[in-house]
Amino acid sequence: MKKQLIISIGTGRSGSVSLSHFLNYQNKVRVLHEGKIEEQNIRKLIHWKNDEKKLFEWLDYLSEYNTENKFYGDTGMYYLPYVKEIIHKYHNVKIIGLVRDKESVVNSYINKTEGRNHWYNHQGIDWKKDNLWDPCYPKYLEKNKRKALELYWEEYNTSTLQLQKEYPTNVKIWKIEEFNTIEGKNDILDFIEYNLDRDLSNNFKLNQVKKETFV
Repeated sequence: MKKQLIISIGTGRSGSVSLSHFLNYQNKVRVLHEGKIEEQNIRKLIHWKNDEKKLFEWLDYLSEYNTENKFYGDTGMYYLPYVKEIIHKYHNVKIIGLVRDKESVVNSYINKTEGRNHWYNHQGIDWKKDNLWDPCYPKYLEKNKRKALELYWEEYNTSTLQLQKEYPTNVKIWKIEEFNTIEGKNDILDFIEYNLDRDLSNNFKLNQVKKETFV
């Protein structure tokens, strides 16, 4: 059985949890959220820079792990810098981009990451050092967390639009508002070339306004 790799990218706080639940609701699909395999109690995260070896080891592992699933993959904001390399190795990969408006993303991150700042090299000064998640985000020469988050959103979405333009058969973007429509769900499944019976009955709005001590 030929398997189809699916990667979801987005800034985070932009619907990736809901997307993974929707995809997993379909038959023969297993798409993780940020590298978490519940039944094995493991989570594999990828660093924003210089983590190609671990990245491809992880994607190969997912292919071997998903013996019963035709469609498999992962979601994570940190896949963005590696998209071209992923496409080069997995020519038919389908990369789903989710976009949410800047203010909502920034406010959601501010609420969720109280005491931490993943977007600035603070070295544990003024902010709590987070060895797990800090390496998963880009860094900016901006000490103000809100302004750094705004730069992150702008750069991320500009890069994603460029990738869609450059690789239209591999990369496609949806606004979060489109996601929970019948048309949007069908469009996503068409894009990943899902050819089995579809279940579009449920709405998937998860992980909204939830305040946690860890991302």
